Amino acid sequence: MKRVILGTAGHIDHGKTELVRALTGIDTDRLKEEKQRGISIELGFAFLDLGDDIRMGIVDVPGHEKFVRHMVAGSGGIDIAALVIALDEGVMPQTVEHLDILSLLSVRMGLVVLTKSDLVDEELAMLAEEDAKDAVKGTFLEEAPFIRVSSKTGDGIDQLRTTLKGLALLVTERPVHGLLRLPVDRVFTIKGHGTVVTGTLISGTLSTGDEVEILPSGMKTTVRSLESHNRSEEKAFPGERVAVNLRGLEQGDIQRGEVLTHPGQFKPSYIVDVKLRALDRSPIPLNNRRKVRLHHYTSDVEARVILPDMDVLEPGKDVIAQLRAAAPIVPATGDRFVIRALSPSITLGGGVVMNPRAVKLRARSAKFFMELDRSDDAAILESLVRSSGMAGIGKNELLGLSGFSAKRLEKVLETIKNSRLVIRFDAAEHRMVHSDFFEIVRNKLLEKLKTFHAEQPLKEGISKQELRSAVPGTDKLVRSVMESLAAKGEISDQGNLVRLASHKVKLKDEEKDIKNKLSKMIVQGGNAPPVFKEIVAAGGVDSKQTRNLLGILERERIIVRISEELYFSNDFIEDVKGKLVEFIKREGGLTPSQFHEITRSSRKYNIPLLEYFDRQRFTMRIGDQRVLRGSGSSGEGGKVE
Repeated sequence: MKRVILGTAGHIDHGKTELVRALTGIDTDRLKEEKQRGISIELGFAFLDLGDDIRMGIVDVPGHEKFVRHMVAGSGGIDIAALVIALDEGVMPQTVEHLDILSLLSVRMGLVVLTKSDLVDEELAMLAEEDAKDAVKGTFLEEAPFIRVSSKTGDGIDQLRTTLKGLALLVTERPVHGLLRLPVDRVFTIKGHGTVVTGTLISGTLSTGDEVEILPSGMKTTVRSLESHNRSEEKAFPGERVAVNLRGLEQGDIQRGEVLTHPGQFKPSYIVDVKLRALDRSPIPLNNRRKVRLHHYTSDVEARVILPDMDVLEPGKDVIAQLRAAAPIVPATGDRFVIRALSPSITLGGGVVMNPRAVKLRARSAKFFMELDRSDDAAILESLVRSSGMAGIGKNELLGLSGFSAKRLEKVLETIKNSRLVIRFDAAEHRMVHSDFFEIVRNKLLEKLKTFHAEQPLKEGISKQELRSAVPGTDKLVRSVMESLAAKGEISDQGNLVRLASHKVKLKDEEKDIKNKLSKMIVQGGNAPPVFKEIVAAGGVDSKQTRNLLGILERERIIVRISEELYFSNDFIEDVKGKLVEFIKREGGLTPSQFHEITRSSRKYNIPLLEYFDRQRFTMRIGDQRVLRGSGSSGEGGKVE
């Protein structure tokens, strides 16, 4: 079974809890005060079976600014984020802060759910959607799906389930061989059973009868029983919401923020070395020795920021820093965290843990690092990079795992990079992969291209999406391999298409004749060209070959595909565009009936044409009129983007 965690985020009263209820039938507001006030105060939990052996745990977070700490606690460990924005209000302050927090926590996949569609008309909905798209520009949600729903009427809920399933299929399953960590987010007692804790299983596995250690307290106990998504289980896996019944403990013996592990696997820490990023829009400067709230999974402790080489970290900048916590946490290399101001409670920044058990900076010395020297630094780092496999490893992770100083690590990395044993494929995150894995991806990519050209000789190239699905490795690794092949002239990158540099489309004489025949049909069709099935019939070849030949005509800019069924001549489209600009600048807007005066085409052709110009961002619909994109509702300015 594939296990995935979905986390909601968004402003108060934008319908997160109602959305979860519409999806799952589960009301995540369980507290009496939540029912009375009509707002979420604590984290809520639900689950959704998506079919095909996919189960999604859902963490519903509070939207009120007073409970952002609960939102941060619930966001640790999620795979997919659903940013919820109400269409009747649009983007609000907590929308922005929650989005910032998700980005700082390195959430990489999600969608935007536009709720309360039953309360707004189409024009207001479009404005709110554009506002939402502006808000997520430059974030991990920029290219994410946008879905309008009404939790009240059920509109869009089925589409949302389908989209969630599609995203779930893309989530990389967490490895089961990691060390057990279950950050506790809730503690309660069940009569006759004793103390129960819940949390999202971050890594490792947990079984009935296991001995566990509670950190940082150090108490040990055993697992009496396990439950996941309302089912009793013998074993829990990474990516699951888990309820753990513990033997011999009182409710007061354990609290939220503590972590369940197997004994001896982790040690609490007060000091962590981190790569720290100051939030771009933070109004409060992040200065050296500032006291902050450190949020690490479900723990929430006061800490002091130590900036070794500067007095103030400027907004949007990163630095290697140290966090000294007032109470112990249970970190691991690569963990994400968020820091917030003590007062007012606003998010300042966040980052990644590099060394989970650091010592104070002033205690460091050349002698300390000399004692860490081993016989062959290059071999050690090469081994660590190789063991990370296709996923690769970041410089920060290597720093924590190797115990090297930053200077020493950089020197050794330079040596093994020059020998081409290690290849950096993500400059932004300083992520690298062993050359053996880089070569595997390279060979797979070239093999796929050769096979594609052999099977589809009339196609210029393969889509990047199709190529990506056939090649192992992360998106960034595959992209790096493609860039390397393109730089060496082995492949040609043509926007959305990729081909071997040696591949050329060569038509046989009879194919050339058919292509010319199809071109003549569409061009002479003018404002009423034949539909696709008529083109297939006239060409005398199957639909697949017809598509290929039409694709060549598209690349030659002879025809333009308007929809799956309609193609127009390029000259006709350019003529219509010119007349559209002239008409809208003169009249301020254009209705479908006025568009008929320009094209002299029937509704059968005009509606797809109007929709095509909208998709091309040449025009936009406002009410029952079209205006030029960027020109506003009055049509003044006539700007075309």
